[in-house]
Amino acid sequence: MTLLEALADSIQRFEGWIPPGMDPKSPLGSTSWRNRNPGNLRPIPGLIVATDSRGYRVFPSLADGWTALTNDIKAKFGGSHNLTDDSTLRQFFDIYAPSDDDNDPNKYARQVATWLSRDLAITITPETTLGYLKQIGGWR
Repeated sequence: MTLLEALADSIQRFEGWIPPGMDPKSPLGSTSWRNRNPGNLRPIPGLIVATDSRGYRVFPSLADGWTALTNDIKAKFGGSHNLTDDSTLRQFFDIYAPSDDDNDPNKYARQVATWLSRDLAITITPETTLGYLKQIGGWR
């Protein structure tokens, strides 16, 4: 598993990808599942796309949603939003899931670090740098 795959999978898990009937709190499935949006991505400013009533993008297929998620991760790791190789996983989640959008980026970074550590068989913390992650994670 590459870093990109592991990170996208961890984001999908954290966002609560739940099919219908799996959780009584979401009998119709989670928002990310219904919108085929594994990262609960919001629209890029200036881009006209389908959204739900809460402003999350709606994709025609899971493949389209997955591609959008991996492209978003690659853009952020590639330097968008002023992230550099010296930026940390926590700083990535400050951008990806900001607190002003009702997220807890510290909790997000801690949980994803735990999952990445397991998936990539190496210790990762919220303070691990993006440059190190790219180096050890088969980044492409």
